[in-house]
Amino acid sequence: MTIYLGVVALASGFAHIVADYRRAWMATYVLKPLTMVAIIAAVLLPPGDYAGLRGWIIAGLCLSLTGDVLLMLRPARFLAGLLAFLLGHLAYCVGFLTTGAALWWPALFPVVIAGLVMARLLWPGLGGLRGPVATYVGVIVVMVWLALSVWHGDGSRASAWLASGAVLFMISDSVLGYARFRTRFWSAQAITLGAYYVAQWLIAIGTRALSMGAAAPI
Repeated sequence: MTIYLGVVALASGFAHIVADYRRAWMATYVLKPLTMVAIIAAVLLPPGDYAGLRGWIIAGLCLSLTGDVLLMLRPARFLAGLLAFLLGHLAYCVGFLTTGAALWWPALFPVVIAGLVMARLLWPGLGGLRGPVATYVGVIVVMVWLALSVWHGDGSRASAWLASGAVLFMISDSVLGYARFRTRFWSAQAITLGAYYVAQWLIAIGTRALSMGAAAPI
């Protein structure tokens, strides 16, 4: 089942990127939620214990879906979408903490540096959004650090997927922020959405595999 959901997510995500470039907004309204629903289903299936990591990641994915919907509206509800994603990252953080992995302190420094560079690049164009965006950057830095800690403590392929997804999420948000608040460039949407969908998929299948105690197929 996971492979079929992956095909749906890949096809829908690619079609969404194409639709955005063609400004086919009606298609976007269908394809963007559909992609996330397929990714959420990959964690939900098969039915089982939704406590701990699995339950918190499902909550985070659902909050991300909410943020997607808010941001794709015309006009976009940017602050509401930002809040939804911030809460989603907090849900991911709690989920990673439930694994009991020891904090990997050496990983904190490079992630903080990446967050500071991200904030510094965006700062001149943020205006009145400096507080909310700075808070968001701080939360995603912690999320990535905790994901790397899970991977360092577990060392499995599943935890590597999860950590890779968290890093890609940060890259996606960085490109999105740069294109929105500094300089727009043609490939920004493809990079942002491509990294975002792959990130969510990796977090989803990594979580599913960890919760089942075995590596799940991509």
